Amino acid sequence: MLAGVIVAAALVAGAANAEVAPAPDSLAASAAEHAERWSSFLPLLGHLARDRGIELPLPFGAGLVLYSLHRDIVINDVRVGRNGTPPVSVSDFASLGARAEVFNLNAKVDAWILPFVNIYAIVGYIHNESDTRIDVTLPAISPGQPDRQLQVNVPTQMEGSVGGVGMTLAGGYGPYFLVVDINAARADLGFDERFDALVTSARAGWNGAAGRFPFRAWVNLTDWDTATIATGTVADPDGGTLSFEVDQGPAWRRTWGLGAQCTFNPHFDAAVDLGVDFHGGWYLALIPVARF
Repeated sequence: MLAGVIVAAALVAGAANAEVAPAPDSLAASAAEHAERWSSFLPLLGHLARDRGIELPLPFGAGLVLYSLHRDIVINDVRVGRNGTPPVSVSDFASLGARAEVFNLNAKVDAWILPFVNIYAIVGYIHNESDTRIDVTLPAISPGQPDRQLQVNVPTQMEGSVGGVGMTLAGGYGPYFLVVDINAARADLGFDERFDALVTSARAGWNGAAGRFPFRAWVNLTDWDTATIATGTVADPDGGTLSFEVDQGPAWRRTWGLGAQCTFNPHFDAAVDLGVDFHGGWYLALIPVARF
């Protein structure tokens, strides 16, 4: 998801210094090194950038994405059916809300197919812990008395697999860059149907150095389109089965954050990204990547 920051920085660095012609010996050395790499066929049109003296990152990457995500979940409706009957809503007398804590560990591979376009795939493990609050309103026992209010907290734990694909677009001018990323993923948490998610983010930042290491910092905005319908079937304690459908999604879809990335050598970089929704939700991502 953060892959575009490297090439954006490279592109803007080249744009900032475009008026300074690189020395012929330097260009020759860079061309020779490029020709020796097995991966030199990517990115396509990369020679147009290198001819201007822009140093591009190595085209292939493999790394890890570690996510910790904490946020409120809103449950719009719950429908329950018994022994094959169509599920009916129970929201007239019960309201639900949840707080989710998600840990996600992904393996990621990516490739720069153009100097400004990166594509990638992820596969990994997801662990979800939720504390669901159920507020139930029951009729009064006798006439003239108020309705009865009951609150129940139900902790749950789920784990499963997740996979997805994404694309990053990068560009910039001077020391500044802009990266837009779109990621489509599907998670299997043991329900009848898998959860689909579309996460879109935009990062605007600055390219510079921390000592002798290339360094980038940015601000970001992320939209989490993860609303879905959870469906499943469980055993009825009184015999038979109960089927359920739960309309749920994030209480706040957008997060705002800050991030940074450091390139320690051409073959390794690492990034950190932190975001909040200003309603108690937050995420932290750590992304070490090897390039070749």
